[in-house]
Amino acid sequence: MDYLKNVEDNCIECGLCTKNCTFLEKYSINLKDFIKREDLAFSCFECNKCQSVCPKDLNGKYVSELLRKKNPKYKFIKITKDFYPYRNLARKNKYSKDLLYLGCNFPAFYPETSRKLVEIFSSKDFDFSIDCCRKPVASTGFDVTTSKSLEKQIRDKDIKRIVTACPNCYHFLKNKYMADVISIFQWLEEYDYINDINEPINIFFPCSDRYNREIFEVIKKHAPKWNDKFTSTNCCGAGGLASKCESKLANDMISSIKDDEIYTYCATCSMNFSKYNKVHHLISAFLGMDEEVNNNFFKNAVKGKFLS
Repeated sequence: MDYLKNVEDNCIECGLCTKNCTFLEKYSINLKDFIKREDLAFSCFECNKCQSVCPKDLNGKYVSELLRKKNPKYKFIKITKDFYPYRNLARKNKYSKDLLYLGCNFPAFYPETSRKLVEIFSSKDFDFSIDCCRKPVASTGFDVTTSKSLEKQIRDKDIKRIVTACPNCYHFLKNKYMADVISIFQWLEEYDYINDINEPINIFFPCSDRYNREIFEVIKKHAPKWNDKFTSTNCCGAGGLASKCESKLANDMISSIKDDEIYTYCATCSMNFSKYNKVHHLISAFLGMDEEVNNNFFKNAVKGKFLS
């Protein structure tokens, strides 16, 4: 809990975090106030906007995570994501230098693009896995350990690289396993599968990659006329499980962008914004498929469980 003391000692109460966060603004608090509000632990969308404007580099996401550990919630999410019921673990080949790690949301919202990726990896004699990286579990406040099933796959199949289709998986799995973690965009670039997008596009950056933009470093080379248009919308509304407590704030975030054409590289962002907008997922667009979001989550998840 030392970080809470760090916030208390270093916050200068300048108000920049409050002005840039609809959650903090709603409750008229700053990060120094937030450390004393355990009742609001699950109201933070964990988008990191506060840190990006804070002159002391303080982070409300860390505050939220520490407060949640005092009183974890949503045990059902922990159970279902720890043992994801729609997992489809690597099994085809004895060895696979690269493992396509599709995560849980991407194959459920983009089933045809997922099938295409599996075909591409299979053509290189590489395997795939559908499973949850357990990032949602971390947001519940319960303790998260590394995935034993993923550790076993890495060991048994001599996997050198985990290739993620989801930005949350990329950032959450990185540096936790005995294998490098790379994005699907890096892999597709290496094997020359990317069809460049040469017209202007408007990018919505997912929270996990918005400020460091590690994944975007590859994307921007193949979509050179990109625009950062949606800076006033901090989150798609799904961040940090906060929509369960702050449904109005979440809906306001989704509806803050209307009737626009959005390109993103997060399946959850795609799903949320598709209510009001035409949304393109950059994996599908780069493959020349441009599949629309498919909202039949459970039907697609079941199909993914038996994908081979």
